[in-house]
Amino acid sequence: MRAVFLAAGEGKRLRPYFNRPKPLVHLLGLSLIERNILSLRECGIKEFVVITGCYADEIQDYLGNGEKLGVEIKYLHSEDWELGNGVTAYTFHRDYRQNEKFILMMSDHIFGLDLLKTFIDEAGNIKENELLIAADRRLEKVYDLDECTKIKAEQDYALKLGKQLHDFNAVDCGLFIGTGALLDALSKAISQGGYTFTDGVNILAESGKAKLHFVNDFWIDVDDQASYQYCEKILLQSLVSAKDGFISRHLNRRFSLRITRLLARTGITPNQVTVISFLTAVAAAFCFALGKNLCGGLFAQLSSIIDGVDGEIARLKFQKSSYGGLFDSILDRYADFVMVIGVTYWWYSATNSPVALLVAAAALTGIPMSMLFKEKYHALTGKPFLPERYDGIFRYLPANRDGRLFIIMLGGIFNLLPAALVILAVVAHLQTFIRLYQARRLM
Repeated sequence: MRAVFLAAGEGKRLRPYFNRPKPLVHLLGLSLIERNILSLRECGIKEFVVITGCYADEIQDYLGNGEKLGVEIKYLHSEDWELGNGVTAYTFHRDYRQNEKFILMMSDHIFGLDLLKTFIDEAGNIKENELLIAADRRLEKVYDLDECTKIKAEQDYALKLGKQLHDFNAVDCGLFIGTGALLDALSKAISQGGYTFTDGVNILAESGKAKLHFVNDFWIDVDDQASYQYCEKILLQSLVSAKDGFISRHLNRRFSLRITRLLARTGITPNQVTVISFLTAVAAAFCFALGKNLCGGLFAQLSSIIDGVDGEIARLKFQKSSYGGLFDSILDRYADFVMVIGVTYWWYSATNSPVALLVAAAALTGIPMSMLFKEKYHALTGKPFLPERYDGIFRYLPANRDGRLFIIMLGGIFNLLPAALVILAVVAHLQTFIRLYQARRLM
């Protein structure tokens, strides 16, 4: 399918805060329309039509032909955009292909990726004379309900839509899958003096052709400064991974998301952040080797926090790559190695005890097992291993990387590095044996 963006309005409510057209307002490093294009690209959509109006030149100059985003962009200009967004949407009839189904969305609405994927999957279930509307019936969770277009719904169909509707049980999310029937309805509405998109949709609703798809993920209409800030908050919260360990979820993310919020506005890449995290771990190792244990502990925890930032930026700015994931995993293993060597060097230099070498050997063989187990489980089953789901009570064992670095930090702060190394060795192997036992049931 192709995707059609409505990007014709003035965006008056945001204009005082950002000196640019609303579709080009940057949110965490990407303009609103770029974020939507890249989200749809993740869903397999490669062809886009942008309908412009007030800021046609600025938008076209910014996006170009779409090559830099890995897509193809075509532009249509709506001369009468000031009449209403129904007139703007109807402009697409000039490029419509017979019997085509197309995605139509507002360029200033932001959607969760899972929402878009499940919505697009529904395209095959609508008839050629129907319209599919993304709708939200979780009214208590809808941001700025008063400004939303309300829907009176009966089962999976809309009976009537309107911003001032009092009898409603859902709201319109600003995301549609249209057919030729939508363009016919818009044409009819315009001929009757109805220039809004809702006017056209209501013609379909009256004849039972406005089908609803109820969403379960987040969406936000970025219309003013307050909704902009709310959207920024929700996007950052969405970066928390289901694969996070306990320390990462409840401690590290509190700091890493703030760092990501700042770095997203820059040109720094996820791989560059990975290198910074590794160098911070090297700094921790040198501090430990020199007996600067407090400094080493703090650097170790900082490295752990920064280690989450690369993935956050990659997901936030659609910069994920297979190589990036591999690069991160390899440098993490080297970082763990050098920190254990730093601690061992200090311990052995202070005591000349072979116990230090034995404990270090046990720690170094156990530390990679957590990642190795999860990667092998995924390779064999095709499913990710989620500690929150599969580890049960043992998910609180500090054996994942975030937990291990937290132990090292505590050992450095309280000058108990030998004890920290022993705990590392024990929990790493204990977690491995527990997971092997549980894997018999899971596999």
